Amino acid sequence: MDGKQKSPQDALDHEFANSTTCHGASRIANAKNRPHMTMWTLVFLAAFGLCTWQVSDRFQNYFAYRTGTEIDVQLESELNFPAVTICNFNRIRASGVSINDQLYLGAAFYIPTLVGDPEALNAYLNGVDWDSFGASAELLGDYAGYTRRNGFVLDNSTLLECFWRGRPCYAENFTHVFTTYGNCWTFNGDKNSPLKQTTPGAGNGLKMTLDILTDEYTENPLTGYLEYGLVFQVHDQNEPPRPELVGTAVAPGSHTYASTFQTHYKNEPSPWGQCDPKKGQNYLDYYDTYTLPGCLLECRAKLVESCGCRPMYYPGTLDYCSPLNLSSCVLPTLATFLQENNEFDACGCTVPCEHTSYHTTVSYAGYPSPQAASYLETVFNVSRGYSSVNIVLLDVYYHELRSTTLEQFKAVTQSGLISDVGGQLGFFIGVSVITLFEFFEYLVMKFLVFACYSKMESETEKPDREQSTKENSSVPPENKGALATELQTMPKTQKGLAEIQVS
Repeated sequence: MDGKQKSPQDALDHEFANSTTCHGASRIANAKNRPHMTMWTLVFLAAFGLCTWQVSDRFQNYFAYRTGTEIDVQLESELNFPAVTICNFNRIRASGVSINDQLYLGAAFYIPTLVGDPEALNAYLNGVDWDSFGASAELLGDYAGYTRRNGFVLDNSTLLECFWRGRPCYAENFTHVFTTYGNCWTFNGDKNSPLKQTTPGAGNGLKMTLDILTDEYTENPLTGYLEYGLVFQVHDQNEPPRPELVGTAVAPGSHTYASTFQTHYKNEPSPWGQCDPKKGQNYLDYYDTYTLPGCLLECRAKLVESCGCRPMYYPGTLDYCSPLNLSSCVLPTLATFLQENNEFDACGCTVPCEHTSYHTTVSYAGYPSPQAASYLETVFNVSRGYSSVNIVLLDVYYHELRSTTLEQFKAVTQSGLISDVGGQLGFFIGVSVITLFEFFEYLVMKFLVFACYSKMESETEKPDREQSTKENSSVPPENKGALATELQTMPKTQKGLAEIQVS
């Protein structure tokens, strides 16, 4: 050391460098010579740079909001059986409705095929004399009630046989629901007391034999319906059915095995996932539990309020639309909306934070066998030829009593981020939480020392200036002349100082 007395600020810096837990500071402060100090300074700066890079990388990794999925598979002794909704491709039965009603419905349901061409649609609507069809007042005034009475009806004549876990079930065990297929029927739709399957395999769930009444079909190929048969959907009891989106078609003359399994989803909220924790119980206006299908249905119902009515398969309080209003206003409005918008974003519908989904694998077998044909003919008076185009045997069951939970989790949590950052700081430069408080204390002390030292210097300089002024003002006037003469011979530096004294 040079022997000079250190200032309070230098002393504080040296004390901090020797006492802090941050690695490398004391080595720099106590270096024996300049090369030694330079070496440790470079080492510290390199470690600090690497630490900064790694800490930045850890923060970038956290704010990428990546997630992982944990799969938990549990074998159960029993499982809640899902709801099963079945629909007929035929919306209106021929028996009981007039030919005028059928012609009117065919003309009205032809409209959606023209939605893509506004000019053709307007020309069609204006060119048809809708009053000339002579459709019934019931059809024009109460299309929902008309469909309820004249659509596909599940009763003892269409439900030939039904078994739940080997025990008989009946049409009374099904509840009615409207969909785009008209009348549909749901088994085990009570969410408060769902049935449970205790034995896996075919025949241990829901098994039913149905007559789809092919001779009753009134669907016109011009309206887009070319097939005959049933559509069924396996879904959670809290979820409104949408068989037009996720339904499975079943052809008559076959035994359909619908093997299903249950998956429970747990999703992370935004920004890690897409769910919104606020969208839970009682979030929707017309459904107790928030589901994605329920949210989309409510959104569509609000969208078509401008038509002054709503389809019978949408929730709400408006009156049901007539077939003409449905085809000329509701469906074109929806088509335009879907062409111009992403439905999920526009409606603000996200996946639920928790929901149960059912996935179904379908396989088929020939039906009926010769013995089964004899049984149908004997018991139900159904011929083999009739059963091949009318009878559907549907078997819905769990192929094993297994529940799968897919839980989404954060790839990097807040505690994980703290651990990562703390590990990098500790590994490279030895910084911990205590070190941060040491830095804070050092900065506070540095400020206080600077403030006090500046104040002491100003107080010390003030008396010195006053004393100097006093001494300069005490020079007698007769000596000022001699001093002035002496200035002529002084060097420039001394001369400047002497001039100040003389003045």
